[in-house]
Amino acid sequence: MSSPAMAQPLDPDDPGTDSAQQIYELGRFAAIYQRILSNYVDEPDPHKLIEAAIDGMVGSLDPHSRYVDAHAFRDMQRELTGKFAGLGVEVSLDNGAIVVKHTLEDSPAAKAGLLAGDVILSIDGTPLQSMSLDDVLRKMQGAVGSTARLSIQRTGRPMAFDLAVTRAIIATETVQTQELGRDVAYIRIVEFDDNTFGSLHKATDKLQADIKPKDLKGYIVDLRNNPGGLLGQAITVSAGFVGKGVVVSVRGRDPNLAKVFIANGADLIGDKPVIVLINGGTASAAEIMAGALQDLKRATILGTRSFGKGSVQTVSRLADQSALILTTARYYTPLGRSIQAEGIEPDILILQRDAEAYSDVHLTSGEAGLARHLKAPDGEEEGGGSSFYVPVDARDDTQLNAALDLLRGVRLNPAFPPRRLTQ
Repeated sequence: MSSPAMAQPLDPDDPGTDSAQQIYELGRFAAIYQRILSNYVDEPDPHKLIEAAIDGMVGSLDPHSRYVDAHAFRDMQRELTGKFAGLGVEVSLDNGAIVVKHTLEDSPAAKAGLLAGDVILSIDGTPLQSMSLDDVLRKMQGAVGSTARLSIQRTGRPMAFDLAVTRAIIATETVQTQELGRDVAYIRIVEFDDNTFGSLHKATDKLQADIKPKDLKGYIVDLRNNPGGLLGQAITVSAGFVGKGVVVSVRGRDPNLAKVFIANGADLIGDKPVIVLINGGTASAAEIMAGALQDLKRATILGTRSFGKGSVQTVSRLADQSALILTTARYYTPLGRSIQAEGIEPDILILQRDAEAYSDVHLTSGEAGLARHLKAPDGEEEGGGSSFYVPVDARDDTQLNAALDLLRGVRLNPAFPPRRLTQ
């Protein structure tokens, strides 16, 4: 019997079975693994070799599939409960670079001046270029009150610079509210975690108690720079605006496993008009909500094209408490529109007036700009990224002020209000 190293390649024209091909490939992998263990100049750690092989295999698929060890998986679960320790920054691995996707509001990272789109070159003098994403996340962790020194590369600045970020317990408040002129209710959903719907329910109750029903002209729901989160929460939150109806469908490789998710909850706001704000930082679960409210004609979508992250990641816990996060399907809006690499187009396109909003510093690549991204289905046209810039001062926020003008009747647009559909 020949050893795996001597196995003959399969003839690509031979109608052999898939299982035969898999056996051949596994034999090839085993031969290389054994050769490294036996002959590498220094004795390698078998566990690290396998971890690296898994990282490389999963990382070759798309930007959102990844393997996480037990430590990183526990951290990920803590983040979804809305409370965790760290810098308050979400990063991704893009062509070997650690890129900031989002900084949580009022987090240490946001206060230190870290921006979406920044590339983190090193932490405490340790270069990140050859690290896995999980190793980077562990490097960001530390004792509360300790300082992480980040070396940052930012578009528009010729030289890298350092930022000192003090680690803290990050308790995220995912729903923020405000009365605007005592006639408009403003709700910002930062992300979707375990507590989002409960926070939304409390927020709408408070706003309705503070603003007289006869004075309340409508709601502005701000999903700008919301990176997503839990699908179940996005569906439940959507139900708070539509009551009942199809929110999203999921389709993967096997058409028999397609799923339709239907909201069946209490409408929290009645028949008041709704305007949803989106931009280039609106992604994943936030795009699902925006697409659902748009298709059901429950809200007018205003702003710029969303990010286009419309793929489903399934989390499988392994025996050693590590986990495989694998892209398994695509999301579709109630009317069957794909989100993946296309995004949600606003009903009313409004660009921020600030000149900085048009510079590269404030543009996302969008899902379509990520290396190895999952393609839009059926050859559909992909969409690029858009600006994620939101002015700090609300008086300079062109998108917010346009929404206020529409609700107050100062500005007219045929897309507002939409003619609501019933299901």
